[in-house]
Amino acid sequence: THTHTHTHTHTHTHTSSCCKRRRPSGQQFDITQCDSLDDIKLHLASTDYGNFLQNEAALSSKVITERALDRVVDEFMDLRCNADHPLAEFLDYITYEYMIGNVLKLIGGARSGRDTLDLLYKCHPLGMFEGMAALTSAKDIDELYDHVLIDTPLGKFFQRTDRKDFDEFSMEKIRSILHKNFLESFYDFCQNLGGTTWAVMKTILEFEADRFVLTLTRNTYQVKELHREERKRLFPQLGKLVNIHDDLAAVDDDDTLREKLRNFTEFTDMLEGERVGEDSGMSSMETKFIERSVELHKASLAQQFHYGIFYSWLKLKELEVNNLMWISECIVQNVRHRINEYVPIY
Repeated sequence: THTHTHTHTHTHTHTSSCCKRRRPSGQQFDITQCDSLDDIKLHLASTDYGNFLQNEAALSSKVITERALDRVVDEFMDLRCNADHPLAEFLDYITYEYMIGNVLKLIGGARSGRDTLDLLYKCHPLGMFEGMAALTSAKDIDELYDHVLIDTPLGKFFQRTDRKDFDEFSMEKIRSILHKNFLESFYDFCQNLGGTTWAVMKTILEFEADRFVLTLTRNTYQVKELHREERKRLFPQLGKLVNIHDDLAAVDDDDTLREKLRNFTEFTDMLEGERVGEDSGMSSMETKFIERSVELHKASLAQQFHYGIFYSWLKLKELEVNNLMWISECIVQNVRHRINEYVPIY
């Protein structure tokens, strides 16, 4: 008990100090005034990022983003190495989301005949696990499940009843099944932890479930292969919208979706507005989801002595890195009129 308390306090203090040192608002405001990537490098050297680019001979937005992500991953893995039960399991759950993303990338690449080494290189560093390379050599879904996935941390999310889906349906459906299983499992785990961790993570995970349901609904308008019951089966059984899942499963356009969401103003507001720029790839709803998630994660960081702080810290750091990538790209491509089209954290 003493060791656990000490480790929890150490990691909590370390994460809190990281969050307090890295106030992205000032950094990113200053970065948008930079004229070149060398200016960004010079500016970031005066922040907590330090001289993380000093060994890079040639700068690009890709290099800056990758090195920034490397720093975040290193700090997270340091937290994980210092964690005891049950914090260690909580941090593992955070990595499962990235593992799922990597597995989907490998499965999709294998289906389309892409180079497996190239795919492995592009996998998220937080989602790497022992034996992942073996996924690329599986000849079919049965072999993938029986000889690889069942022995990995992701085995619990690949239910045998889903194998038909893996063989016959799209990557979007496979992604949905795995993400649903992940959210429900993480939700149950946090509920068993109880206390402030459960209170904070319940709010965050229910929001993520609702976000997932609405995004999936809009992405599968008019998909005839996905019948109403099949669509509903992909919805996680948690969130504010769980009682209208039947209605949402039958929706095929935004007007009907707004009508079904009439009692949920926070979501109807997200459906309003035009697309944010032709090249950003983000709809108004996606942008508002990100803005809402930032609010939830900042509220999480404002509380003390709960595990949700680790999840929120990582998600905000990830957004910070994405914002850094966007600003760098705008400078490189000389489209400064769009440089502020990112979601600020502070």
